[in-house]
Amino acid sequence: MFQRVNGAIAAHRSQQNDTGPALPLTAPPRRLAALATAALLASAALTPAMATQVNPQPGNPLDIGTLGGPTSDAFAVSGDGSVVVGQAENGSWTHAFRWTQAGGMADLGDMAGAGGGNSFAYGVNADGTVVVGSTDTGNGYFAFRWTQAGGMINLGAFPNGAGSTASAVNADGSVVVGQANAGSFNRAFRWTQATGMFDLGTLPGGFTSSATGVSGDGSIVVGESDDGTVSLPKRAFRWTQATSMVSLGTLNGGTESRATGVSSDGTVIVGYANDGNDSNWQRAFRWTQTGQMVSLGTLAGVSFAKAVNADGSVIVGNSDDGNTQLGFRWTQATGMISVDQWLRNNGVTLNADVTSTATGVSADGSVVVGTLQNGHAYIARGPVPVQTPASGGTDTPANTTSTTTGTTTTTAGLMDVTNYQASLAASPRLAPQVQNADLVMNGAHSSPLFMLLDAGQSSASFTGDGGYSSVRSAQGGIGAGEFGFGRGIEGGWTVRVAGGGQYARMDTPNAGNSVFSSGYIAPDVSYAVGGGVVATLSGYFNWGKADIRRGYLNGAANDSSFGTAATQTYGVRARVDWQDAFKLASTGVSPFVSYTYLNAQMNGYTEAGGSFPVQFNGSREISNAVRIGADATTPLNDQFALVTRFEYGHRFEKAGAGVNGQILGLSAFSIDGASVQQDWLRGGLGVSYKLGNGDGLVMVNTSNQTGKNTTWVSASYRVKF
Repeated sequence: MFQRVNGAIAAHRSQQNDTGPALPLTAPPRRLAALATAALLASAALTPAMATQVNPQPGNPLDIGTLGGPTSDAFAVSGDGSVVVGQAENGSWTHAFRWTQAGGMADLGDMAGAGGGNSFAYGVNADGTVVVGSTDTGNGYFAFRWTQAGGMINLGAFPNGAGSTASAVNADGSVVVGQANAGSFNRAFRWTQATGMFDLGTLPGGFTSSATGVSGDGSIVVGESDDGTVSLPKRAFRWTQATSMVSLGTLNGGTESRATGVSSDGTVIVGYANDGNDSNWQRAFRWTQTGQMVSLGTLAGVSFAKAVNADGSVIVGNSDDGNTQLGFRWTQATGMISVDQWLRNNGVTLNADVTSTATGVSADGSVVVGTLQNGHAYIARGPVPVQTPASGGTDTPANTTSTTTGTTTTTAGLMDVTNYQASLAASPRLAPQVQNADLVMNGAHSSPLFMLLDAGQSSASFTGDGGYSSVRSAQGGIGAGEFGFGRGIEGGWTVRVAGGGQYARMDTPNAGNSVFSSGYIAPDVSYAVGGGVVATLSGYFNWGKADIRRGYLNGAANDSSFGTAATQTYGVRARVDWQDAFKLASTGVSPFVSYTYLNAQMNGYTEAGGSFPVQFNGSREISNAVRIGADATTPLNDQFALVTRFEYGHRFEKAGAGVNGQILGLSAFSIDGASVQQDWLRGGLGVSYKLGNGDGLVMVNTSNQTGKNTTWVSASYRVKF
């Protein structure tokens, strides 16, 4: 089966409304926003042999980048969800692109010659190896067929023709359909390597025609043509080699009809037509060889069918309910109901209707994609059994093929793609681990001069840190506590080892949260070089787990999926302090410089619960940071001293770890890591004290290291013996 998400309107046609004319072939199409996210995520539920092509609609797509310019639009996605095609600005021109998770956005170029020109990709075959569309050749816009081996090939036009555009390609890439200029008129064409561009003609008496969809094996083409009775192509047609172009007629003597989709074997065609029995309102229709054209009705006003599933049993589109345009889903059993009502019937909480369009449907009819009234792309899914893949380990790439561990049934859901994407991107996975490690290495262990011991002297100490932190869109409490033992060795050496635990709870949007709990070992060795200079080498080894509840919207209500993952973090720090390098009155100033390397890892895991659970692949984040600062100590009396700290830090990485995995029952996803705060300041104010047989330090710290405010209190107490 191959058509625009089972047969949506051809991407090369830009309409002012659902009855407007197509653009001329010699001008680039009007830019259209596409439901790239919805199609990409939903495509895994579609028949593998079918290439899904997206009918562009207003939306808020997953950002798959650009070619250097400000914008990009996705028009089609392969059947396996791995390849997206469309158009993007490269700074000078708009070019066709082919996007994959592994390779990103690749510029397919154009055929305009040295001066350059525009090109647009509108269709892609089942496995993403063949791309079709339109390109500027310097002599007009012509249909092209692209492959990795052959590049962009001009499919030409009819004799005396001035241009062409390709709108669809069949499953194996051998048949291309579209519209080409034939002198005075545009004609639907079917192209193969053997026949070249074959004119499908028009309906009897007609002048113009356009092909908008093709079946999986390429033998059946659908589109629209005039029949001599009207000035624009307003009769839906079905073409085969045996029958040529056959009109599908109209509804009850209406004036026009248009085909927008065809089922896998070509037996069911959908579209919209004027209904002669209902004041010539547009009505969605379903056509079969035996039943002919049948109106699907309406929610109240007009209706337009946009896509049909594999066997023709589920049809989706748009309809006016008398006040607002809504997406609809039709079956023989339910008739036409809004997508919103379909979801309510399956247990989704929707206090008000929220959909605006429905432009695509999966092969089994369980997944519908479209646009919400807020302009966001959505994915709606009924309760379906999905295979649960085995979770990937650390550093599992996004395109790894995982074995399955069983079957689970998801609840029905309406995914606001923008909100859902944000939940994936904002899920605090590795950033809190990096922060926890830094809290120990440059928090609890940030005063190596305080821990120095004379030769033969030992110490036992307790250190605790606790406070409040914000990481991206998450915020919550953090804490660490440890016990340590130290020993002074001849030659100016101090050796210390500490062990403890850490805890962090971060609250995330839509009632989500993440809890990190772990244990760690942190050894230090310091060496008094001489002249007050002390060099310290520190290590950090952490192991634990993360319990993550990821919140997102399901319709109008909060929903969540949750999972548990093992975590590991290790790091090393090299630091040099110059004790009392200079004095300001009674205040001794001790400058320092340090370098910290951290490696945070989280194993893959599979979520449970919720409407759209995810299998996350394992991930890893590296942090390399330098710090320059100074501690100032001002004695207050024999027992207390005031300690102040100022620090500037810089991290060399520009972004954190990306997030990738698979939305169960839908498709793989991959989101680039968020940008990190590369430069920050830290300030601290505290008191050192002597108490009993020991001494201690209490300090309040604040930093913008995470890009937001982090404030914590550090307290330590040491007994020497």
